[in-house]
Amino acid sequence: MIKDKIKQNVSETFKLLWQFKWSVSVYLIFYYALIREYFNPPEKDSPIWGSEAMRGSWNYINQEVYIGSMWDALVIFLLLFLIGTSNMRNHPMLAKCIFLLPLISMVLGLLVLTAKWLFNLF
Repeated sequence: MIKDKIKQNVSETFKLLWQFKWSVSVYLIFYYALIREYFNPPEKDSPIWGSEAMRGSWNYINQEVYIGSMWDALVIFLLLFLIGTSNMRNHPMLAKCIFLLPLISMVLGLLVLTAKWLFNLF
């Protein structure tokens, strides 16, 4: 009885995830990149730590801070994924927006960098 309900629930969840396949795939690719960054941080003696190019990034102070910030990002984005999956049935647009958050944040970051570059020109 309970086993059948669990199977049915898992089956329905995968059917719902299939409806969101493109946005979920973007999210999973981003999450995979975060996992790679967590397991492959820059070397301890790398010149990137505290460099002028990374002055706006607080997590490039040293390797321990970087690894800790990547762990925090992994946990946060896992929780966001779970929030997205829990909203798929009743709030599909919200779920789609949550799944596309990495893409939206990258586009906004690119726009901010472009605006900074343009204002430095004039």
